[in-house]
Amino acid sequence: MRDRPQLLVVDDDIAIRDVVSIALEGEGFRVVTADDGRSGLRLLARGLRPDCILLDLRMPEVDGFEFRRSQLAHAEIAGIPVVAFTGAADPDAAAQARRLGIRGLLQKPVDLGALLYALVDAIGLKA
Repeated sequence: MRDRPQLLVVDDDIAIRDVVSIALEGEGFRVVTADDGRSGLRLLARGLRPDCILLDLRMPEVDGFEFRRSQLAHAEIAGIPVVAFTGAADPDAAAQARRLGIRGLLQKPVDLGALLYALVDAIGLKA
């Protein structure tokens, strides 16, 4: 693994995307961002291979679930772990996230400590 793990943060809310990116860069991660699911998939199709994807589940057009299904359909990116976050408390969303192999589901606003724990666990880093 590279010295600093790389994350792809996919969220349509620019404020959340920026705050999360700054916080994670401050914790030693390299961060690439995408403003929606389609843009995130395009980055992966162009060869981006992050250590983990932080994915908003509720986005217009290509939401997090559709993103994950598309990711799983492509063997070269299917194994990239995903941690998701959402602003809506929805038990069905949690069940669907588990079925799609999403490693962690966090509620917005996200606690930085919980986010770091989920990312470290998904990537397999030692805390």
